[in-house]
Amino acid sequence: MFVQYRKNACGMRGVIMNLWEYIWQLPLIAFGIAAAIFVYFALSLFIQVKKKWWAKGFLLISCWFTSMMIIFTGDMVNLSFSICLFLIAIWTTCEGSGFKKITLGLMFSSTVSAFNGFYDNCVGFLFHFLGKDTLYNNMYLIGRFFFAVILYLIIRLQKPKQDFELSPSLWRLLLWLALPPFGIMIALILLRSPYINIGGTVLADSALFLMVMLSFTILLRALIVLENYQRLEWENALAMQKQRYYETMEQQQFEIRRLRHDLSNHLQILLALPGQQKDDYLKGLLENPSFGRILTWCGDATFNAVLTVKEELMRQNGIRFVAKVDIPDELPFEKADLCAILANALDNAVEGCLELAEDLREIHLNAADGKGVLAVSITNPCKNAANHPFFPKTTKKDAKNHGLGLRSIQETVKKYDGNMEIEQKEGNFHLFLYMPTHSCSRSSPG
Repeated sequence: MFVQYRKNACGMRGVIMNLWEYIWQLPLIAFGIAAAIFVYFALSLFIQVKKKWWAKGFLLISCWFTSMMIIFTGDMVNLSFSICLFLIAIWTTCEGSGFKKITLGLMFSSTVSAFNGFYDNCVGFLFHFLGKDTLYNNMYLIGRFFFAVILYLIIRLQKPKQDFELSPSLWRLLLWLALPPFGIMIALILLRSPYINIGGTVLADSALFLMVMLSFTILLRALIVLENYQRLEWENALAMQKQRYYETMEQQQFEIRRLRHDLSNHLQILLALPGQQKDDYLKGLLENPSFGRILTWCGDATFNAVLTVKEELMRQNGIRFVAKVDIPDELPFEKADLCAILANALDNAVEGCLELAEDLREIHLNAADGKGVLAVSITNPCKNAANHPFFPKTTKKDAKNHGLGLRSIQETVKKYDGNMEIEQKEGNFHLFLYMPTHSCSRSSPG
């Protein structure tokens, strides 16, 4: 009876000890989950995750596997599995070009795996050499958590702007730059014998692992510099385009004013000409684009000039134009900015209509200035879905220049603390923008 009681007591104590160990492990498990969340947030600063629950869940799971994976030298399974899973997750759950996904996937996976290799091999050997195996085991997940936090903070301090994006050529360049550290990390893990004495190479391995992690910060800095350089190029191109739009409108208005001034001379010539010549001369005047009808849509001269020119363009291309404009006074924005916004928006609408049959071509514009806000809405039918959530792909041959259209509108609207929204739904492309006017002085527009 006594022996049986001892056995039962020992068994009960064993269950209690196992339960206590499980409870003790809960905070450590929480550190592991938190590490995965920080890696997820760090990655989301660079690339947009699809707004679907399965996409966010799959990417978070892949971040957990990558950050928690045990990486020993010579172990081909763990490293290969974690990297493949991470790359597949980024490819299927994130938005953006293929070069962008692959580049960011290699940068993050090589950095996190290099830390895991450094922590599991070099740091683990050091603790074992000092006889601190228990301390190392207790601090194992905490160390991974702190690395994930540091990784997030480094990226956060150099966070790119919200609409961060690089051209395909720059992403290809970064991909080539990301391959050497990734190759070093692969060589350190996969090309080693699993039975090698880590103590003999611990210093060299530590240096190489740290070099791979350091290369991430260098690549991060290069990425930010390239993004700033590209942004400056965009801004210069946008400024030149706005100026070009404004100069074109000014020239057309000058031609109209000149012909109006010469109207008395034309009338005198008409009086002196015989019948047939008079008809021919009058026909030539009416066919002159600059002498066409001057439309007054609202109280702002720039708005009138742009709508007059674009209405003529639409009429020549068989596009029905329906406009409702309620702007009683001159708008307090720079003329070049207002011209670029309206001209770009209508050019994009015309471009979308030209892909359709003539009986389907129609553009609706609504604009109103009231309660301290200018609001503009433009709707047109369209054929192809947008390739980018903010900047649809142009169908024109000169894509580099014409692709500036919506970006030009957005940048100019932001200049006046406004906002632009676009939506493609049920075969129609809809652009809506608003800009506050109360902060501008109406006494000196332009």
